[in-house]
Amino acid sequence: MAPSRGTVVCVHGNPTWGYLWKNVLTTLSSQWRVIAVDQTGMGYSERGRPRRLGERIDDLVNFCRQEVSGNLVLAAHDWGGAVAVGAMGQLDVDALALSNTAVSKPEHVAVPPLIAFSRSLSSVVCQLTPGFVWGAAAMTNRQHRAALRAPYRGSRRRRAVRDFVADIPVRSSDPSFMSLVGVATVFDTSRVPTVLLWGGRDLVFHHRFLSDLRRRRPEARVERLENAAHLAPLDDAWAVRFEEWLNSDNSTSEASSPGASLLQPVIDRAGDESSVYVGPDGTVSWRELALRSARAAGALRSAKIRPGDRVAVLTPPSADLLVTAVAIWRCGAIPVVADASGGLRQLRRLLRASGCCAVVGTRRTLAANYVGRLTKAPVRFSMTQLDRGVPSNEEIASTSGSDVVAIVHTSGATGPAKAVRYTHDALVAQRSAVQGLVQLGDHEAFTTSFAAFVLLAPVLGVSCVRPDIDIDKPSTLGFDELLATTTLASVRAAWLSPAAAERLVATAQGRKLPVDRVLLAGAPISAELANAVSSVVSGEVLAPYGMTECLPITDGTLPTVVGPRGGTSTGRVLPGVQLRIAALLDDRDLTASGEWGEIWVAAPWMSDGYDGRDLSLAGSFVRVDGVRFHRTGDVGYLDGGLLFHLGRRAHVIATAHGAVASVEVEGPVAAALGRRVAAVAVGPIGAQLICVVVEGASLGVADVAMTDAVRHASARSIAAVVTSPLPVDHRHQSKIDRTRLSRSVSDFLAGR
Repeated sequence: MAPSRGTVVCVHGNPTWGYLWKNVLTTLSSQWRVIAVDQTGMGYSERGRPRRLGERIDDLVNFCRQEVSGNLVLAAHDWGGAVAVGAMGQLDVDALALSNTAVSKPEHVAVPPLIAFSRSLSSVVCQLTPGFVWGAAAMTNRQHRAALRAPYRGSRRRRAVRDFVADIPVRSSDPSFMSLVGVATVFDTSRVPTVLLWGGRDLVFHHRFLSDLRRRRPEARVERLENAAHLAPLDDAWAVRFEEWLNSDNSTSEASSPGASLLQPVIDRAGDESSVYVGPDGTVSWRELALRSARAAGALRSAKIRPGDRVAVLTPPSADLLVTAVAIWRCGAIPVVADASGGLRQLRRLLRASGCCAVVGTRRTLAANYVGRLTKAPVRFSMTQLDRGVPSNEEIASTSGSDVVAIVHTSGATGPAKAVRYTHDALVAQRSAVQGLVQLGDHEAFTTSFAAFVLLAPVLGVSCVRPDIDIDKPSTLGFDELLATTTLASVRAAWLSPAAAERLVATAQGRKLPVDRVLLAGAPISAELANAVSSVVSGEVLAPYGMTECLPITDGTLPTVVGPRGGTSTGRVLPGVQLRIAALLDDRDLTASGEWGEIWVAAPWMSDGYDGRDLSLAGSFVRVDGVRFHRTGDVGYLDGGLLFHLGRRAHVIATAHGAVASVEVEGPVAAALGRRVAAVAVGPIGAQLICVVVEGASLGVADVAMTDAVRHASARSIAAVVTSPLPVDHRHQSKIDRTRLSRSVSDFLAGR
């Protein structure tokens, strides 16, 4: 059957040709009519006189009007992007895909060196010698290079390559400058659904060009192909992601009107002399926070930081961190927050992918940024520089509800760390949900072992007391350190990781911590730990369920209750949350049955998606009856109104007799042994056996007594019992990497 969905017209840049789109042709041709044009004078097209940008735009407009009827999609790369966007202003275009291109030269960005050099010596580099053509071809896999060079073997055939480079507008006096201004205007004002499929290793149109396009069209979907370079459409994943986007709901949502401000507590308490933050580095009042953040916002604005710009935050948890975040929000910009607990390599990957135009930090972290090349942001600020800023007349930028206002990163405990994108409305809704959970008054405070949670203070309108420990090492937070926080402010709540909770219990020595509630994050929390914490605090202990993508989900009540299918309670689902239990194999709804499956959640405070991976991770979000759910990757079940957590879907053991959740096996064994254990799979999927790993100093076979104790405690058949150190994540220092452990144990048992 002939393709019926419409026509995709693909526009190459310089010095490539229609071959650039070979993967798109083979991938889409069963559903779409795909045309890969050779621009005039390029590829195997007719050679003729030099053509300006405006003429190339007219060429494409005339071609599409003559050759295309029905739905039209434009896909463009390099300077083909300017041509395609310019043509879009005169055509009825249904969708636009851009790759490694630009519609203007962003501020703070020099002309890419390769282009600047080639432009200054265009005749020699681009026509008389094959250097420019060969250099461009070298930016992709060897298998494509001969084909890319083929149309340009003689100097006369490279004349348009030279003309294309010479026509790149850099100054306002250049002939095509106003044409490019028109292109930018079309792009800025267009509502055509747009996807940006970007080669992450491009040295020409690098991440600052991507940042400029994102700022102009914040609603555009973005997929950053980490391993692709400048000629990204030749990467195997490009056409696949393009097809996924075309098959998805890529309609553009309307921006919502401004509602309650995320910074309302800072505005309301701008004259309040009471503390918003107390820590080892000092104290800052609400009044000081308002004044310092206004000065810092002035400094950022003086460096042309505008609404929608991304600013990397390398400021450690401190008063300065609050000032930095509030200042960025005042400008309408987006703080990008990532901790270094996953290592510098992970931090570099996350920050570079975010495409920040500025970075804020201390002298030490800015030096680390320079040496480790964590970001390539052109603007750098120390806190000293921010404090010297002058408040501007525009105190707080107006932000609509659908605007992205924060990018935070997952810990990497359950897979590669990902950038999570939050809108203004989601964070305002999250504020209400968290306020209901911690239940603090205006002049009350909380303390925490989580670095990022310090930022909750100005958003919630309460105080935060940072304990005097290395915040990246929660296992060092003991009873004395927590008790000291209660003498510095009216601390009524403590939000702790399991590692910090275990340290609290171990160092209590019969004393009681005078707080109203302790919230334990990092599900699943064992009943034994919850009971132990309850014995050393004067208030209640809760274990609310949530994750970076959606926090909180449950109220954390009854954490010592063990469910009928194993696992401990995370409490009741909070008002506003929709929760669904989906079958592992076919996504059937098991919510009302009491059976266990994958946990799906939806809430007004759920994240907007994964930044830069809108397509490859699109499956993490799914619509059911019009409601957008997050597939958490966790498994569990509902019983008596309580949600019981059974671990990660990736850690489910696929035995010959059915699926077994890791936590179901671990709970009774850990209780019997009084030690941490992990249940992991050994063998092929569908015939996997259960191996129980008991925490120990080294990897080895457990002795007979321990093996008998494990098998006696478990209702499941246990194939093997071994001892081993249990690898845990950095942020919580408690989430066991069972996937990694399964590999090492399997190799050990196989004698490898």
